[in-house]
Amino acid sequence: MKKILFTIVTVFSLSCAQADSVMGMCTDSDKVCTCAADKLKSEVGADDYALYETIGTAYIANQAKGMDMGDAWDAAVKVEASKRGSTSTKILSKTNSLGRAHNKAIKSCK
Repeated sequence: MKKILFTIVTVFSLSCAQADSVMGMCTDSDKVCTCAADKLKSEVGADDYALYETIGTAYIANQAKGMDMGDAWDAAVKVEASKRGSTSTKILSKTNSLGRAHNKAIKSCK
């Protein structure tokens, strides 16, 4: 039963992640999260939003596999940095900035 429940939760989490992980990383109401995602996208631009969303998708998937928050994010950053021919440090710095902007957007949408 636990394995079935884990599978259902994993599939649900991955479905949400594929829809828009920025929404999935927001723990507020749907209204606030939608507002914040829209605000973030308009403030940071499509390319940076796509980077944050891509890493967020991998982050949520990593957490569904049982990784803790820090390890899940670091692993997602490492994979994306490799894909982009960049360093984890550069991508992490960028996503930290995007995360701060996302938190600011969430606060402003409350």
